[in-house]
Amino acid sequence: MPKFKSTQEILKIIGNKDQIRNFGVIAHVDHGKTTMSDSLLAASGIIAPSVAGQALALDSMKLEQNRQMTIRGANVTLLYESEGKDYVINMIDTPGHIDFTGRVTRALRAIDGVVVVSDSVEGIMTQTETVTRQALEERVRPVLYINKIDRLVKELRLDAPAMQKWL
Repeated sequence: MPKFKSTQEILKIIGNKDQIRNFGVIAHVDHGKTTMSDSLLAASGIIAPSVAGQALALDSMKLEQNRQMTIRGANVTLLYESEGKDYVINMIDTPGHIDFTGRVTRALRAIDGVVVVSDSVEGIMTQTETVTRQALEERVRPVLYINKIDRLVKELRLDAPAMQKWL
């Protein structure tokens, strides 16, 4: 299947609400939300895989790029195919800093589900807990994504059984 569709084909998909999914990405600051979002953009053909994680494609403001911190939530529409059926997936990358919690709340009101990103070494931090609680209050279903698994090997020098115990 081609990764790109014409506007008319997309409008046909959007016309069927059963083929639209909305989700967000939430977590504590620096746990890898935007990097994960870059990886999803690369997988869908929007950015080159070689720049995923460095492009910070959804951090469009110069201040966000300089500080490497999401300030405003950014959204993107992705195309996904499952079992021969096309879906339009709207993704919102939210800020992780506590100063922008209100922006996370607004994003939660527009989505069906949320990916909660957690750094494998740092674990569940205060802002992760706060935004997850917000998601549950807004009746948004969370899914946990444990990020930066490589840190367990590179920094903590854990083997497989020790990693499993750590997690």
